[in-house]
Amino acid sequence: MHYARNASSLEGSATLLYTAKAASMKAAGADVISLTAGQPDFPTPKAAIEAAKKAMDEGKTLYTPSMGIVELRQAVAEKWSEVHGQNYKIANAMVSCGAKHSIANMLEVVVSPGDKVLLPKPFWVSYPQMVRRLGGISIYPESNGMLITGDDVRKAAAAGAKGMIFNSPCNPSGLVNTVDMVKDIASAIRETGIWVISDDIYEDLYYGSGRVPHILTADPGLRDQVALITGVSKTYAMTGWRIGFAIANPDWIRIAGRIQAHSTSNPCSISQYAALAVVTGLAEEERVHMYNAFKRRRDLVCDLLEEVPGLAFEKPEGAFYVYPKILTDKEINTEEFCISLLEKGGLGTIPGSAFGNEGYIRLSFAASDDDIAEAVKRLNSFLERGDFR
Repeated sequence: MHYARNASSLEGSATLLYTAKAASMKAAGADVISLTAGQPDFPTPKAAIEAAKKAMDEGKTLYTPSMGIVELRQAVAEKWSEVHGQNYKIANAMVSCGAKHSIANMLEVVVSPGDKVLLPKPFWVSYPQMVRRLGGISIYPESNGMLITGDDVRKAAAAGAKGMIFNSPCNPSGLVNTVDMVKDIASAIRETGIWVISDDIYEDLYYGSGRVPHILTADPGLRDQVALITGVSKTYAMTGWRIGFAIANPDWIRIAGRIQAHSTSNPCSISQYAALAVVTGLAEEERVHMYNAFKRRRDLVCDLLEEVPGLAFEKPEGAFYVYPKILTDKEINTEEFCISLLEKGGLGTIPGSAFGNEGYIRLSFAASDDDIAEAVKRLNSFLERGDFR
């Protein structure tokens, strides 16, 4: 039987693979601590749970409009208008089955076979696979830095790139583009005319002052070229509810809506009402609690890692990841390193090769203080033994 070339060439999700492997070993009785998961370790806010129950009690369990219920789309338009100083309307907003689905929809509107798309490197594992599925070609920053720069955008556009994905705070590094960097990126976008999908799913987990630097803050006039992707998963511990948002110019949204109508029909009705509760501000106490916990854990894991010889890392300014480099004179295969670390050291992590950076590993600090402390202890012991060499 013949299978489509683009689909057949897709790689599996390494983050899901290593998370599942660690969970499987733990379920089988192994002494494993896992810092693999890209999700908060807190319960979903009560307001979301109550809204879901109410929706079910009221029989709101059938199809909804394909782009989402009107109330949620309107709430999204209003909230992110306030965040970015824009005047978004309901025609600018669309609800999908998670931010990943939102990105896939928006890419499908703008990527044709052979189109080049600039991606950050390190990148979230799904970006290049999404581009590949559409027959596009992923290209990466020439600067080889951990964050995209304005010159990277200019050079990519000169090489034929039609658009880019921007991600700050970044998964896997937790790093954030500075205000000056974002201003230069915005200038480059205006100069080149490329489209941008800004993956803002970690926007509320920024540990600096004020809002995280954003392209639309630097240049609000770019709104028609920039699609915002966000959702409730990371901010409100609602990963399993599968609700994400795309906010863009009405044509981009309209075409994406047609794609969604012919694929998933609509996001889960119950999840939409749960999301509406948190988007309209009914879970602020829990949100602040989670934010403060992550900021404190960020400081904890970094303080502990600084005492571990053989590692180098930049302190993350957002998200809930730290991305240390393994210092060694020899070439290192981080996939083999992470498998060995899990099987021999009892610690689950994600290899940097999954994000395009050999020699790094990703640690999630969406875990308890005790687990974080024990995890760093196990990593230190593993490095001291040199089992990976």
